[in-house]
Amino acid sequence: MIVRGLLFLLPLALWAYVFINQRVPRKEITASFLGFVWAFHSVLILNVALVYNGIWQPLIQDNLFYGVPLDWVFSQAIIIGALVPLGRLLGVSSAARHLAQVGMIVLIYYAAGLAFSGFNAAMIVISVYAFCATLAMALSDWTASDTCIRARSALQALAWATLLLWLFPSTVFYLTMNSWNAILQRDVVTTALYLLPLLIPAGLLMGALYQFAIEGDGTAFPYDPPKRLVTGGVYQYLSNPMQVGICLMMFWWGVVIQSMWITISAIIAVILFIVFKDVCNGSCAIGKGNKEWEAYQQTVPKWIPRFKAELTSNKG
Repeated sequence: MIVRGLLFLLPLALWAYVFINQRVPRKEITASFLGFVWAFHSVLILNVALVYNGIWQPLIQDNLFYGVPLDWVFSQAIIIGALVPLGRLLGVSSAARHLAQVGMIVLIYYAAGLAFSGFNAAMIVISVYAFCATLAMALSDWTASDTCIRARSALQALAWATLLLWLFPSTVFYLTMNSWNAILQRDVVTTALYLLPLLIPAGLLMGALYQFAIEGDGTAFPYDPPKRLVTGGVYQYLSNPMQVGICLMMFWWGVVIQSMWITISAIIAVILFIVFKDVCNGSCAIGKGNKEWEAYQQTVPKWIPRFKAELTSNKG
């Protein structure tokens, strides 16, 4: 319990210090947070899969989420996804930071009761390093250096998709004593037919993310926004494709997995997006004082797309 507490409280305190330290650039804080987001989602889903398939069983048996201790996942994500990548601020090389990630993974899993004496243990460490740690490091480094815009946008999209389509519904199921059986017990053809309408919101979201990357040179995350006004592609027909896509996706996803609460959450999201209209709208961050932005807002509808584009892309 002492080791577990130290693994949670010390990294959390150090990470909090990074956020309140005024000498740490805002870009580094954003990079650290996004590295944590990727590490948290990937570590959690990987360990749920490992525990579900009987590959390993943590000795920790409280604060469990589908058999995996959440505080342990949280501390692991802070260490390998947020803090170790920040070693770049101290001039630590990429190779040394990757070695530190491997060492911390071994320590963290040893503290959770993993016996390092068999093939499974080696495969767990390799899987966590390859799928969670390296990609968290890459996302953090790319964000801090403002490079690899398409790759980091794709990793962000995967992380948020995991949150919306797996973690959030799983939390609802956990709290309401429900399960994923509705979708797991269907045959492949029926499942495919249920999933088909999701292509519409998925197309909106992918189109918006693509325009943010190629036209705006930024992402959908409010603290890593486009550098230029985005009015091309799907944004020629709808000024809120991200919000509309998210709401449509969650509404139908609730139907697919037969969760009334997920469908209701989509309706609540519409209200929140209307009230907090500038949230998740990357163009807003650079639109203030821009006459083109004002004209764009007056011309392009927010929630119901128009069928004829009049504005052209700002690319080039």
